[in-house]
Amino acid sequence: MVAQSVEAVWVWRFGMSTFKATYGRFDQTAAGDSYTKNFLQVSGECRDLLSSVFHIAQEKGARHDLTYVWPGGEVLGHANWSVDRYHLNWPMGRAPLPWKLTPNPVETAVGTIPGNPNRGSQSDADTEWADLDARALEPYLVAVKLRGEQNRLHVRAYLDKPPTDVEWAALDSLPGGIPSAARSTNGNRGCASLEVKGGVTAAPEVAKLVEHLEENPNVLLVGPPGTGKTVLLDKLVDFVEHSAGGLLFDPDEPHGAFSEAAGALPGETRTVVLHPAYSYENLVVGLLPEEAPRGGVVVKAAPGPLVKLAQYASTPGRRALLVLDEFNRGNAAAVLGDTIALLDKDKRGTAVVDLPYSNGTTVPARFTLPKNLWVVAAMNSSDRSVAPLDAALRRRFSIIEMPPNYAVLSQHLDAEEEPDFDADFIEWTPATVAALAVDLLQAVNARIDAVLGADFRLGQSNFWGIRGDSVEDAAASLVSAFDYRIVSTLKLAMQDDDGALAAVLRAGTAESPKGGATAVAYWQKGDTELGTYASARLHVRELSKIPQRDAMTELRRQAGR
Repeated sequence: MVAQSVEAVWVWRFGMSTFKATYGRFDQTAAGDSYTKNFLQVSGECRDLLSSVFHIAQEKGARHDLTYVWPGGEVLGHANWSVDRYHLNWPMGRAPLPWKLTPNPVETAVGTIPGNPNRGSQSDADTEWADLDARALEPYLVAVKLRGEQNRLHVRAYLDKPPTDVEWAALDSLPGGIPSAARSTNGNRGCASLEVKGGVTAAPEVAKLVEHLEENPNVLLVGPPGTGKTVLLDKLVDFVEHSAGGLLFDPDEPHGAFSEAAGALPGETRTVVLHPAYSYENLVVGLLPEEAPRGGVVVKAAPGPLVKLAQYASTPGRRALLVLDEFNRGNAAAVLGDTIALLDKDKRGTAVVDLPYSNGTTVPARFTLPKNLWVVAAMNSSDRSVAPLDAALRRRFSIIEMPPNYAVLSQHLDAEEEPDFDADFIEWTPATVAALAVDLLQAVNARIDAVLGADFRLGQSNFWGIRGDSVEDAAASLVSAFDYRIVSTLKLAMQDDDGALAAVLRAGTAESPKGGATAVAYWQKGDTELGTYASARLHVRELSKIPQRDAMTELRRQAGR
């Protein structure tokens, strides 16, 4: 497996209480037994970091399910709040294998701490601890959270003073400040933690976007709402800000899993949202009032995000990213002004413009855009309430279309690969419902494409939140999303155009209606008393308010199934 970016690391000193917690209980118990715990305590800074990265409340009743993972195995557990700290729990007697004793530690297996893990009584286990403690190996337990994983902890163990034949398990072999954090633990501070900044690796879709930016530092993402433009931009921002430095971790390596990230440039980003009131003075340079030292107000030149990022990226070994969201909602050509002439790749670092309000420091007189400043804009293709982009501006951007991504939706919903929609509804599973959701979105978009054009298709985010442990819950979630996201959006997009809406929702025409008594859209003849105003109108039925089987039958019809 490829090494992945580390977000957080926790280290516990392997003292007597930790030994007892990981050793487990015995078949025969008696009063005074001390091998009764199946958890590690997480307090102080370790508690706060656990709360932050896993989003667990610090309150009574808080709980977060976890899976402890190591090469070749895993065990389910959870973190729960207890008074003023968390407990990292596992099933009684089933502590994560790397945290238990192992008779003969070898480099190819996860076991590190030498000893017999199968003593049959508390007194024998106490003897085992005494023998281990006498060897002064100073073991430490390690837990690692990788970026993007919200329910997994990768576990390992290392020795601060390993024997010469076990140097592959040395604590000093770990990078990034982990050894010093481990050694900061003591009898009163059993846990230390390390929040890792940097080391973010590019997801495949981000890597593809970076390839485009290396060819042309100006990219425009265009697509219907809900197709993942903002998600992709967020990932790109995270990559630029956090790819430099950091730690990497290979989950398949038993001991040499850690490495230091190298080669990435440190970066800064700014995201701005264009709107009708946003101007050149906001993005490039303007005048802002400041309180004068002796009272009153003075006006001073203030650099905008574009100038600040350009100055940052002008230093060798740095990278910057400017995100311009809702690119066509403001007057983009006016907002960029004369800096449009600096955008071209072959003009970067050579062409200059004279900035107004130059003060010789924060606002230079002569301004250029460095090669390492990326400009990524995004716009919704379906928004017809705004002006089209200026041609001179548009030609300077590489335009990437982002249509609905049905494969991503199918994977996210864990949709059934070969569903049988003709089976009785009682035989369906939540995965079958998920598969119907994917087919339904494709079918509706095909009709939207034919009636309105590809710009008005609906993105996968409309069905992103479909959930349900049972088929009934999943079906209710799908019906609700169709009613309140799909149909509601279509009604807004096709106001006063009953014919177009009827075509998309398979309602036929006023003269030849289709769909039956439970159709989502149906024609209603006009009142003859209205005379020439008595035209037929299209009405929409909320499927959430009819029996679920009827609603699912109608969704199958909408999906062409």
